[in-house]
Amino acid sequence: MKVKFIPLDFDYIDKRIEGEDKAVIRIFGKTDDGKRICVIDTADPYFWVLPKHNVDIKKFSEKLSKISMQHAGRHARVIGTKIAKKSFMGAEREVIQVFVNNPKDITSVKDIVKTFKETEEKKEIDLNFVTRYIIDKKVTPLRWHHAEGKEINDLEYGDLDVDIILEASKVSQLEGKAAEEEFKPKILAFDIETTEFDIGKGEIIMVSFANEEVKKLFTWKKFKDPPKEVDFVKNEEELLERFVSFIKKQKPDVLTGYFSDGFDLPYLRTRADMHGIKLNIAWDNTNVSFIRGRVPSAEIRGLVHVDLFKFVDNILSPNLQSETISLNDVAKELVGEEKLKVDLNKLTKEMKDGKVTKDEEMRRFALYNLQDSVLTAKLFDKLWPNIVEMTRLVQEPLFDVSRSSYSHLVEYNIIHNLHRFNEIGENRPIREDIEQRRRRPKYIGAFVKEPTPGIYENVAVFDFRSFYPNVIVSFNISLPTFREEKCGDCFETPEFEYEGKKRKFYFIKKKGFIPSILNELLERRKEVKQELKKHRTPILEARDYAFKTLSNATYGYFGFFGARYYSPKSAASIAAICRHYIHKTIEDIEKAGFEVAYSDTDSIMFLLGKKSEKEALGVLENINKSLPGTMELELEKFYKRGIFVMKKTGEAGAKKKYALLSRDGTIKIRGFESVRRDKCGLAKETQDYVLKAVLDEGNADNALKHVKKVIAEVKGKKIPASKLIIRTQLTKAIEEYASIGPHVAVAKRMREKGIPIREGGLVEYIIAEGTEKLIRERARIPEELDEGEYDTEYYINNQLVPAIEGIFTVFGISSDNLKEGKKKQKSLKEF
Repeated sequence: MKVKFIPLDFDYIDKRIEGEDKAVIRIFGKTDDGKRICVIDTADPYFWVLPKHNVDIKKFSEKLSKISMQHAGRHARVIGTKIAKKSFMGAEREVIQVFVNNPKDITSVKDIVKTFKETEEKKEIDLNFVTRYIIDKKVTPLRWHHAEGKEINDLEYGDLDVDIILEASKVSQLEGKAAEEEFKPKILAFDIETTEFDIGKGEIIMVSFANEEVKKLFTWKKFKDPPKEVDFVKNEEELLERFVSFIKKQKPDVLTGYFSDGFDLPYLRTRADMHGIKLNIAWDNTNVSFIRGRVPSAEIRGLVHVDLFKFVDNILSPNLQSETISLNDVAKELVGEEKLKVDLNKLTKEMKDGKVTKDEEMRRFALYNLQDSVLTAKLFDKLWPNIVEMTRLVQEPLFDVSRSSYSHLVEYNIIHNLHRFNEIGENRPIREDIEQRRRRPKYIGAFVKEPTPGIYENVAVFDFRSFYPNVIVSFNISLPTFREEKCGDCFETPEFEYEGKKRKFYFIKKKGFIPSILNELLERRKEVKQELKKHRTPILEARDYAFKTLSNATYGYFGFFGARYYSPKSAASIAAICRHYIHKTIEDIEKAGFEVAYSDTDSIMFLLGKKSEKEALGVLENINKSLPGTMELELEKFYKRGIFVMKKTGEAGAKKKYALLSRDGTIKIRGFESVRRDKCGLAKETQDYVLKAVLDEGNADNALKHVKKVIAEVKGKKIPASKLIIRTQLTKAIEEYASIGPHVAVAKRMREKGIPIREGGLVEYIIAEGTEKLIRERARIPEELDEGEYDTEYYINNQLVPAIEGIFTVFGISSDNLKEGKKKQKSLKEF
């Protein structure tokens, strides 16, 4: 039998073969005609032993091949060895490949190997067996493959709810673009509502599901005139049973939720266990299980569980403008829709207290729950191109990639490309190593030139293209290429301070595998950007984002405590080289007669003055001729006007805080509260108005009039409370907060009142009038206050004025002037 299929999920199980437990790989996927398939394949578990120098490698290999023991009720043994010429940390050497019967045996076998006097090191001892299989068999998740073999119809590989079970004789990836043919998984989004947010307490009231074709909600809280999507059940027990049966009936490829790792699935599993119900929704009919972590990951075999909150939090959040990364804010920004508005606090409290809830409120509550699933489904569709491109790029299973941090993604990409360099992988650091790394002193970071506060005309901005990645490539920077002392043919860093001493570091010129892998990312991104100029598609945009994300994260990876290739000296060298070239570029621009107003990390802003754009581009061309390797300076844009503001201390210009008005009228804002998430709506709205006004007009006249009007309205309590709500997301459990800010204090009050609140939840509060000195003591849930009971002084002094005073200081207008309505303004000529 030969089938075309796409791998969605991987695991491995033990199978009794010839009296021993062997590990077999199960690949769960979909065929090109939409059938569920489980492809069974095998791989050889092994690790590498690096012998000490002058060891008789043949005799040592024979010695290793005889290892055999009983361990934890298993017969663990070496089933073969092989001498090979490999590279480790870029250095060629003879090594021994040690094959074992089962991946579970690697731990016990390597513990014996380390006792041998001939052993120098053991490598790749912690490589996941699925990762080993993907690398050795070249089976990439979410790419199309052919599988050939024998179809079987028994329970030999588990109680599998699939259409085809195939014992593979061969699995091969399709060539070229055929492997990347579009695949849209059948998804099912879900969401639950409960009476308590503490897992293990309270009851599940309702559960909803949604995708493009289906909308369904189950609840045991009956009410009149339910929407057609609602099915009533007897109790929570039946609700859980219907949760299982509905998923089994729908047969999705992906089950997706929003914060479903941290709440929905742990809650469902806990309540199901209490009722003696098994959530056997996996393709092998096993229960939902959890992988340990600060927020555990809920795993469902075959059926890939994607928690969109984790993907947004880890990968997308730095580029979002949303106030928080709650479902409502992220969906509003990315798909243009919001959650329904309900008084969730009131409803859940009524149900917890056993009070009767009005039919109309229950109906809206059901629609609210259903809308959450609808939004999650639409958000998944929006983010699917990003998820699939990142998965294909780093080659780890979809489940893992959707939960990974930047540094883990970088490491996956390195590990999956090592075979191309005949390189053996480094081991992960152990806990003691990580703790030691955490205690290391920090190194000097990027250079930022402080601006002179003011408003400026005709601003040019030059950016170094992928600055840090191109420095890594151009100077061949990585742990394997690093040298403490000067060598024969090395790149040399500028002298810089490292751990209290003036130092220079060196990197050999023989191309390292990490800079080579990174260079390929940069080159592939160039190709994608050329394609994007011709036509924009979601897949191309997602591919560009994946290349950009991974390449930019490599610098941070060198300083990541848990990295296999941790190298703070490499990271410090990159920063030092970047500082050197920023300084040199500033000098070159100033020598050409331009005034540099500001520089930050990889960009330089300067004033054209009486010079032309053509002259500026001439300087750009000359600078690029002198840059080494792949480094390149680019024109970002010419701007009509820009503003740099004063530090809060008033000593100098604020770093990383400016706004620029382009010639097409768009405004680039950095560092202001407009792109921060700790101000009320009124502060953001006022700041946006002020920035636009001063940049459009070059003075503060109309902006000041507007602010005086807003302050008067606040003092007169004419501003609606809805504009004064401060929204903050709980990023961890309430008990984990050492410092109790207003949002934590409100979260505690909510819990005391029986209002559900949990990690990842959004806390909304208003600062009320009162005599309490601490702000947190006057933070109130919006529903607790009547209109106009807010603290006017707090909102003027702590929200409104801080959002705009830096802008007005440029014009000689102080915060006191703002509050009093007085004005002493500088003109443009004074700057």
